[in-house]
Amino acid sequence: MFIIIIGRIICFILIISIINLFLNEIIYFISKKILNIKPSYKWGYIFFKNKVFNSISNFIPLFIGFLLNKLFFKNYEFIIICIEKILNILFVLISLQLIIRVINSVMKISTSENNHQTIAVHSFSQLLKIISIIFCILIIIAIITKNNLVSILTSLGAITAIVILVFKDTILGFVSGVQMASTKMIKVGDWIGIPKYNIEGTVVEINLISAKIENFDKTVTSIPTYDLISTAVTNFEVMRKKNIRRIKRSILFNIQSFNFYDAEGLKKFKDVFLIKNYILVKQKEIEIFNKEKKLNSNINLNGRKLTNIGLFRQYALEYLYKNSKISQSETLMIRHLEPTPYGLPVELYCFAKTSESIKYEQIQASVFDHLLTAAKEFDLEITQVVTGNGKEVF
Repeated sequence: MFIIIIGRIICFILIISIINLFLNEIIYFISKKILNIKPSYKWGYIFFKNKVFNSISNFIPLFIGFLLNKLFFKNYEFIIICIEKILNILFVLISLQLIIRVINSVMKISTSENNHQTIAVHSFSQLLKIISIIFCILIIIAIITKNNLVSILTSLGAITAIVILVFKDTILGFVSGVQMASTKMIKVGDWIGIPKYNIEGTVVEINLISAKIENFDKTVTSIPTYDLISTAVTNFEVMRKKNIRRIKRSILFNIQSFNFYDAEGLKKFKDVFLIKNYILVKQKEIEIFNKEKKLNSNINLNGRKLTNIGLFRQYALEYLYKNSKISQSETLMIRHLEPTPYGLPVELYCFAKTSESIKYEQIQASVFDHLLTAAKEFDLEITQVVTGNGKEVF
């Protein structure tokens, strides 16, 4: 008797398995033929790659199993009940597999374009998977225990607080994803910086729990998704789209090298293209002012005079105006910062006509190479701080 039952069970399993294998091969062959004839079916191709059609075909041998169950084991009530439970559980698992594969396919289609909705779709799909898995587990428990699903859900009410605590990060991640998508704050592919974690790089993934950022040294940092809306995040994507990048750097000058220029001292700049016109205009303006005030211009503190630091500032400004790689439509200025014990910082504030790091650094280096060298022509000294070991550093 026992051997007969085992034999029937083996035959039952073999029949179901062969039917399933046969159907999968047919589905695969038909789907491939259709997609080869109509390659423009984007949805069909993604569903085919994610084996959605295979999951659908798995229901057919399952229904055949329900029909054959009583036929194979008509005199064995206990075995019929056990196999029905197993088939019901398989039905739930196949349904779960189908749901997950459909979600993956829809997510693939929805995120094929890199936009802000990617985050919401990704978060929602992961949340939907979690809910589906939990729901299927509850159904399986109901099948095994022969309890009503409603009564099982009611009994879970007592541990709702624990469930919320366990899935706290998931809930926060989902809310964050929806908020980022609706406000268009951050999307996959954006260049961002997070001062809290000292991170700067490109967002490569935002899911329900965490966000992955590829740093410029090619390492990957993972942070909780919720941190993208709860902490200060700098998004450089607008800068990249405008294709400009700010240059904000200062040169530290030795204040003791500052001096006035007289007419004789200004002669060496008469052929300097960038400031010769400025000098002519200023000299006339100063001369008129000093004559009106009847001031003795031989005394440096009397009247108005040009200084080497002021002339250099104007030269640097004209140099930036004439530089084709510096944006003229954005803020452009040369300004004094607050004097320090080491000297006077003169800051350049402008925007390079590129957001690419390599080109940007080349433009910035070129500008400062020229100005640091040009400062010598104005008898200006760049401050170098002497360290304890006797070495000089800027």
